[in-house]
Amino acid sequence: MKNPVLAAAVAAAFSLASVGAQAASPNELAQIREQLQSLMQRVDKLEQDNERLAVENETLKAADEKLQAENEYLKTEARGLRKETAQHAVEVGKVKGADWAGKIKVSGDVRYRYEMISDDTLSGGVPAADRYRDRVRARLSATAKATDNITVGIGMTTTEGSDPRSGNQTLSGVFGKKAFDLDTAYFDWQFAPWGNLIGGKMKQPFFRPGQSYFWDNDITPEGLALGYSGGTFFGTAYRYWITEVSGSEAARTSDTMLHGLQFGARLPIGANNLTLAAHYYDLSAGQGRAPFYNNNANGNTTVTVGTTPVLVYDYEVINLSAEYTLMLDQLPLQLWADVAQNQDPEDRDTAWGLGAMFGKASNARSWELGASYHVIEKDALFAQLIDSDFAAGLSDSQGWVLRGAYAPVRNWVLNATYYLNTRNRDVANSSGQRDVDYDRLQVDFNVKF
Repeated sequence: MKNPVLAAAVAAAFSLASVGAQAASPNELAQIREQLQSLMQRVDKLEQDNERLAVENETLKAADEKLQAENEYLKTEARGLRKETAQHAVEVGKVKGADWAGKIKVSGDVRYRYEMISDDTLSGGVPAADRYRDRVRARLSATAKATDNITVGIGMTTTEGSDPRSGNQTLSGVFGKKAFDLDTAYFDWQFAPWGNLIGGKMKQPFFRPGQSYFWDNDITPEGLALGYSGGTFFGTAYRYWITEVSGSEAARTSDTMLHGLQFGARLPIGANNLTLAAHYYDLSAGQGRAPFYNNNANGNTTVTVGTTPVLVYDYEVINLSAEYTLMLDQLPLQLWADVAQNQDPEDRDTAWGLGAMFGKASNARSWELGASYHVIEKDALFAQLIDSDFAAGLSDSQGWVLRGAYAPVRNWVLNATYYLNTRNRDVANSSGQRDVDYDRLQVDFNVKF
């Protein structure tokens, strides 16, 4: 009997029983002993139960402490997991952002130009005064890799009156806002290692030699073009929209289109390169029509129908080009030639150009010098396409173009171009003039990014 209180109580009971036994009968004494024995058994059982409960209590206490420790551990782990998850989310976001940014390329340029024009064309018997003006051009474009083999592009440019041959804005209009219009919007699908399909309003996809002025640099044709490039050879086929026409069934509603094909080869000659190309284009449904910007044929032969000047000839132009590049004292020298002939008229149907460019203004402290001579007879080329600066963008012209440029740092070029041109070389203008002098000086501050 381990409980001292219970033991004392039992001992006291035995003492009382002994004292009372002297007066009690034997039966009563036996009952007292039996009751005392039963009490002692109950006390032993209570002690055993108490010991068992104490053990269970210790076990439960240990289990509770373990559970509390495990709970604290789980809380710590949960905090760590939340932190890691947040870090992983940030990293995934960075990867996704980098992946998205890696698919998009943004570029552009800003040009500030000073320009002087001297034109001896008479108006009312009086020549025009020399013109001086400052102009700006800003362009912004973005290309995105939509899939592994499809690229899309969107470009914007400043413009005056949506002129297809110029992105310049003259500084005038009492600080009025300048138009910023869609310049390109196209897809380029590389459907094979050797071929691609371009659709939309695009950059010119065909080869042009040197500084030829048969096409204006700012023209972005509209339609479809199929390109081929396989080692030495390359080619382009295109179908461009000039004018979309709608009307009654009795009207002439055929659309004016420009269909073309170019095929060429790039030939290495030692360390130098020679590029040759043959180009043909046809202005369909243009003859007898006025597919002109601003109702101006730009020198092509026209006849007036009602009040509208329309084209007299079709333009089925064969164009042969050559460009040879070599190195002289670590500087490139580019020599080029371009000749074209329209197959429809019987005369005034030929254009040609020759030029050279020494050096290249691109890297820091680099420079270039160039000169070229062009002859563009009246109906040799579709005059909506020829350069808008040479002889004011008119056919029936000839003359020199002199150019120099210097790059103080990369992406910044200072250049000057001087045009010494003659207009109306074959056909007199409305004032009866032939061989009219036209000079133009351009000094440019160009920055690109």
